[in-house]
Amino acid sequence: MVWIPGFGKYTPKQGNRVGDDAPDFTLKDHDGNEVKLSGQVGDKPVVLVFYPRAGSPICTKQMCSLRDGWPELMAKAKVFGVSYDGVEQVRKFKEQQKLPFTLLSDPNKKVAKLYGVDGTFAAARVTFVIGTDGKIKAAIDSINANEHAKQVLKAL
Repeated sequence: MVWIPGFGKYTPKQGNRVGDDAPDFTLKDHDGNEVKLSGQVGDKPVVLVFYPRAGSPICTKQMCSLRDGWPELMAKAKVFGVSYDGVEQVRKFKEQQKLPFTLLSDPNKKVAKLYGVDGTFAAARVTFVIGTDGKIKAAIDSINANEHAKQVLKAL
C-alpha cells in the first residue's frame, strides 16, 4: 500500500479491529436524510466502504465494482459508501455512476475518526463488514478497486 501524506491510513492498533463493537453514528445520505448505523444493523450484515473522493478515478472503479456486483451483494448485506464529500457531491456521484446503494457524507470526518481511517484530505480506502450482532467481522484494507465486490462477498 502506498501512503500519501494527508490521505487517511488505516492502522488497526489505532482504529477499530475485527471483533470490536462497531461505533454507532448518524450521517446524512445522498438525499440529505439521516442514517443511523444502529438502525441498519440486525437482519443483514452492514458493509461500510470508506473511500477518498467521489468521482476520482480509483474511487469510481471501486464503487462501480460494487454496483456491478450488486445483485449478489444486495442479497447478503446492506452497503454504504462513506466519504468526506458533501451531500450534493455524493448525490451527483451516485446519479452519474448509477450506484444502487446508499452514499453517506462525512464532511467533518467524525465517522472516519471513529473507525480510525481519517486523513487530512480524505479517508483511507478501507471497507468494514459489520455482523448482525453489531461487531466488526472484517476490515479490508488492501483493496483491489476493480474486484472490490468479490473482496466484500468473500468477507461476508
